[in-house]
Amino acid sequence: MATKAQREAFVEETVAFMSHPCFMQLRTAADVGILLFDDLDRYDLPAGFSKEDIWRILTAVRKQAAVFIPDDPEREADMWMITTSALSFDSEMMEVRCKGNSSLAHSLADMQGSSFITRFLEQTLIGGLRAEDIEVDEGRVHELYVGQAPVTSLDRLVANYFSLSSRCDALAAREVTHGLIETLYYDLIEGVDLAEIPDRNPVPLDPRLPPPESQVLMDLVCQRARSSDDDIRFGPVLRIVNIVWFFRYFNVVPHLNVLVGLLLRNIIAIQWDLPVMSWLPDGLDAQPGDDVVDAARQEAVFAHWSRDFGFGFDFTPYFELNLKRYLFQLEKLNRSLVYLERLNEQIERIFESDINHRQMSILSSLIREPGAVMRIAPHQRAFRIAYGTARADFLSLEREGYLVREQEGRAFVFRAHPDLQEKIVQLGAAAVDSAEAAVAPLP
Repeated sequence: MATKAQREAFVEETVAFMSHPCFMQLRTAADVGILLFDDLDRYDLPAGFSKEDIWRILTAVRKQAAVFIPDDPEREADMWMITTSALSFDSEMMEVRCKGNSSLAHSLADMQGSSFITRFLEQTLIGGLRAEDIEVDEGRVHELYVGQAPVTSLDRLVANYFSLSSRCDALAAREVTHGLIETLYYDLIEGVDLAEIPDRNPVPLDPRLPPPESQVLMDLVCQRARSSDDDIRFGPVLRIVNIVWFFRYFNVVPHLNVLVGLLLRNIIAIQWDLPVMSWLPDGLDAQPGDDVVDAARQEAVFAHWSRDFGFGFDFTPYFELNLKRYLFQLEKLNRSLVYLERLNEQIERIFESDINHRQMSILSSLIREPGAVMRIAPHQRAFRIAYGTARADFLSLEREGYLVREQEGRAFVFRAHPDLQEKIVQLGAAAVDSAEAAVAPLP
């Protein structure tokens, strides 16, 4: 047993080490951003301590405040994260801006049918398909969204996803159970020949993170979806990111896990009064130009959280990276809404008729694509209105001379009236100039 003098000396040494300027700097860096093991190469470490020594001490200190990810009986190591200052700030920003009473939510409710906004739904699906190792033509995804009939199994998969997306409000009335997850899966693959859909190859994880049985995974997902069961430090946004993680890296269902995870994310976001979040592409499905974190850094983050330095798996960098990407997508959505508001102002000035906000979305779509074919069903689905209401929007614009009606099979389609084609193009140029001048570029 140590003597009193030895204990006092140990305490003094510990306090001196914890007060060392470099160690304090590292603790701050881990709290306000993403700090990885290899980042220690940039710091002058205390004399006599290796990089491994410093990282083990730093991790041991940080883990004392850890939030643990649900236990898995087959897992041999802890999975945890720290509610850092950066995570707390970013998750609170996401939560406030995605709430049902936020300005973004109100704008989406008014403009959700515009092609300027629905492209976010299309990009979410495209990102999810790529995460499934499925390549898809973006133009074809748009055609299927606006109502073209599916031809291939991939077409049917895309159409099923959009159909389920439009039902998320209704599905959000259900508790997250095995049954809800299975409903999403079987409705997603309805009419799809899975033999024609490439199999996903999940990134291999550490041997101590074996793929659990499907039922175990569903239990873990349902547990995380019960908000009352969670540590209060693991707020709704972080719980949603965690749920998406299970579907991205494990096989909760037999196929198409990423897509099922996205649909479930949208449902939970609506349940937890974060409807705006359901419009955003998944945090890690970056598009060209979304250089929040470069590819090398993203790979380093993955390598970091999937490596156990002796204290389990620290997911803090993974959550922080996801939040940064989500916030980036949130700002892009905000810019699109501001742009559309300016566009609608131009439409109101030039078109003298009394048109509603849904009809404005039809005209704004024609400004974007003057030769586009417009259909009633996608308009109905986008605005979640009755078919008769959607049909009346088009017929009113036809009576005013803005649209012409044509027969396509057994259905009607609408185009811009030939006399308005040039006016629409001119309006588009004027509105685009006005809208882009009003929206500052992203940093």
